[in-house]
Amino acid sequence: MSGVFISYRRDDQAGFAGRLADALASTFGADNVFRDIEDIHPGEDFVVAIEKQLAAVDVMLVVIGPAWLTVSRNGIRRLDEPDDFVRREIEAGLRSGKAVLPVLVGGATMPAENDLPRSIAALARRQSFILSDVGWTSEVSRLVGVIKPLLPASSRPARRSRLLWGLAALAASVWLVVGLTGNWPGRSSEQAKQVSAELTQSISGRWVANVKYDWGAEHAERFDLRLDNGEVQGTASYLRVARSVEQGILKGEQISFVTRSQEVVGDGPGREVMHRYRATLKAGELHFVLESGGGFSTHPPVEFVARREAGR
Repeated sequence: MSGVFISYRRDDQAGFAGRLADALASTFGADNVFRDIEDIHPGEDFVVAIEKQLAAVDVMLVVIGPAWLTVSRNGIRRLDEPDDFVRREIEAGLRSGKAVLPVLVGGATMPAENDLPRSIAALARRQSFILSDVGWTSEVSRLVGVIKPLLPASSRPARRSRLLWGLAALAASVWLVVGLTGNWPGRSSEQAKQVSAELTQSISGRWVANVKYDWGAEHAERFDLRLDNGEVQGTASYLRVARSVEQGILKGEQISFVTRSQEVVGDGPGREVMHRYRATLKAGELHFVLESGGGFSTHPPVEFVARREAGR
């Protein structure tokens, strides 16, 4: 196995990490990009899984936001705790001798060597890479250009093989639609329609959830969702304002989508905030994880449960 491991702190720009993972997966393939929140199976030992993945990849990206250096717990800075997961990830990456690239997001600056624990002080001597909302597309393209030479040839998207990659992606899309609609070989059209109708009915409709945000505010949020050929559409409210769903997909009994908002401080220009929602359907309820990133503030992931609105 080869690929890219993304190290990030959930209390610091987790939304950027998810956004970066999606961007890299579109180039290198989802199986070649690893981050803990999605890729560790339920019941799997976190530490063992992380170390196993680090041993298998070729490049480690350390996503650093404005609060990365100072996040604390019980009055102790997280990085100063020997069992801190982020610290352990970086220690393992530096020991491996593989490429470790700091990626600065949200306006963060590179920590000084004397600001880091001795075991990861060498990170400060690594050349950093900056990603911003304004220049996201071009900056990610440059980062991809830096990563490509560090990966084995088998993990790089070959230029002469673009047609084959395109055909493979088309085939995968067809099979995904087939799987979602139930149109498998040997299954009657009536059976396919029944499966499609059941999936549509299980997701489509109006959902409500009481969401407690990390700064203490609590709001009743509404999700008006509909399913169309495997694509999730509709609106999702954030701070009680309905926002259009983008990039919505259904895979099995899990959905994911993105919404956007603006964060403004004082009279200055606003910054776009991207809200990434993931939800799993369990016993008729949608269990959500929300990651937000890109604004002036940093927010840890928020978990909540949405239930169908009465009468819907």
